[in-house]
Amino acid sequence: MERRAALRPVYAAIIARLGPPTLLGGTDHGPSVRWVRPTRTLLLSGDHGAAVLSVHDSARFAEREYAEFVEGGLPYAWALDRGGPGGGRDRWLNDSSVARTCTWQDAEERPALLLASWAEHLPVQAPGDWAGMRLRARWNPPVDLVVTYDPGTPGREPCAVVPGPPPTPETAERMRGRGWQGTDPHNRWYIRLPETDPRAPAEVARVVTAELRAGPFDYPNEVFASDISAGDDGTLVVPGLGFEVTLRREHF
Repeated sequence: MERRAALRPVYAAIIARLGPPTLLGGTDHGPSVRWVRPTRTLLLSGDHGAAVLSVHDSARFAEREYAEFVEGGLPYAWALDRGGPGGGRDRWLNDSSVARTCTWQDAEERPALLLASWAEHLPVQAPGDWAGMRLRARWNPPVDLVVTYDPGTPGREPCAVVPGPPPTPETAERMRGRGWQGTDPHNRWYIRLPETDPRAPAEVARVVTAELRAGPFDYPNEVFASDISAGDDGTLVVPGLGFEVTLRREHF
């Protein structure tokens, strides 16, 4: 939270000088905001020690980023297009689907890093907005987990919910054993933790993965993410998620 507070005035000063960016975003370790023009791309990046503004040739920058995706790297964990000035969006959306994972360890670690990045950078870049997604699979009954980060719910910003069986003593013991805290009025099991707890993103991701691994899945690529959104405004992609991703709205 201290880093978030330190970045806020810096980011506001950059926006005041340059105007709105082409793409919002973040990595596992810092911001990833870009202003894209035909010949030049300005990138706001950073790590635990500093924020950095750098200028790149747009064509070379795009090629280098694409190559990193193909090789399995993640130039950014998430990026959000809200129609800011600049181009290159088609290539960006296609590139975002290249990075995949096939291990359960990745399927737990990457959502934790994504939630942590949302918590640090979304309130600075998109004040007041939430971000969320559904993790789904076609089984009987179908899997339908919702994972969100919402700074408007103090004390329970990272959250996950899943429809559950009737809360009998046996099912309650089983669900609580996986880490779920209780049920809401819609009979959904939930885990809600404060963002001030540095372990919160990892714990939410652990509970979600434990729930998925309790199902009939051999590999995490049998699960996919959909309904990915940030405040229902713009296009949000999450190549750093660790599951297959579809930008379509899925209903079943």
